Amino acid sequence: MKNLVMTVAAAATMLFATQNIKAQETTEDVAMMQTEVEAPVQDGFEKIEASALPEMVTNAVATDKAGATVAEAYYNEELMVYKLVLEAEGAEPETAYINEEGKWVKIQK
Repeated sequence: MKNLVMTVAAAATMLFATQNIKAQETTEDVAMMQTEVEAPVQDGFEKIEASALPEMVTNAVATDKAGATVAEAYYNEELMVYKLVLEAEGAEPETAYINEEGKWVKIQK
């Protein structure tokens, strides 16, 4: 009878020990996922909605980059310049910089 009680106690201890290990693994996975999601703002440009672009900028894209659409838009408040990722059918995405007046600019890195 004493052996039966010891066997049950040992089995219960093993069960709880393995559950604790799995809980720790899950916590580490969650922490890693949160770290991957956070990304710093690069080059001082903050992402904005393409619909928030000024009319001068959208007109310049339509005129100078015919057939291209703005896939992503970013704004650098210090430089007062927009960074646009333009996509056109059958072409690679292009990154272009434009000021608030609708004039294309080159950014030196």
